[in-house]
Amino acid sequence: MQKDSTPDIELIVTVDESHLSRMQEIAETLRAKGLKDIRTLPGIGAITGRGRSDLVSALRRVSGVAAAEIAGTVQIAPPESDIQ
Repeated sequence: MQKDSTPDIELIVTVDESHLSRMQEIAETLRAKGLKDIRTLPGIGAITGRGRSDLVSALRRVSGVAAAEIAGTVQIAPPESDIQ
C-alpha cells in the first residue's frame, strides 16, 4: 500500500458566533473529519489544528463552522532594517 506523502499543515477554523456554546462538540466533529492536534480558542471563537490541505473543504461543511483556511505566516522586519 502506498503511503500519502502530503505533509500536514496548520489549519484555522472559525466557529460561527451563534454556535460558540458548541465549540467542544464542533472540535470533536473536526477531529472525526481528520483534524489533528486540535486547540480550541473560545475567547476568539477559533479552533486550530493540523491536517492535509485538501481537508479544508470538508471542514467548511461542518455545522457551526463559519470558515476554514490554511494558516498563514507573518514575518516582521528586524528593527534595524530599512523597511518598517
